[in-house]
Amino acid sequence: MPITWRDALNVGEEDIDSDHRQLVEMINSFEKAISGPQIDHKAVARLILGLFQYTKDHFEREEALQRRIRYPYYESHCKAHRDVIRELHSIIEGYGKLKEEGRRDAIVRHLASFLRDWLIKHIIESDLRMAPYIKEYNRNKTLGSKKPLVARVR
Repeated sequence: MPITWRDALNVGEEDIDSDHRQLVEMINSFEKAISGPQIDHKAVARLILGLFQYTKDHFEREEALQRRIRYPYYESHCKAHRDVIRELHSIIEGYGKLKEEGRRDAIVRHLASFLRDWLIKHIIESDLRMAPYIKEYNRNKTLGSKKPLVARVR
């Protein structure tokens, strides 16, 4: 079943929200590509590499936003990003080395599960936590305030 984007997942910064929607679409495409009885490993390899690069680019944009808004959980968030990139790299590397289709199929299905769980958990538990800081930053920017941000997370 594909992941369905809901507006409740928006963090309030269009670039990041657009990235998240794109990641959902990419993961849904990946899952669709592996859902049939026969996996097209050439198509899967292209999807995996595209997803890996897009995820890295997204993390760079998200971390730039966090620096701009002086997000207090920046360091731990960056560590989580590094951990995901390391895990994705490890899975991709293992996939590329295998020649046996059955084992490649298993890695691909593991990757699909990992991506789905990670994306949903990361957006809900980590990224939505930025929303009040983004809102406060934008409010202060609109008012021309130079005061430090004091957003509160509930």
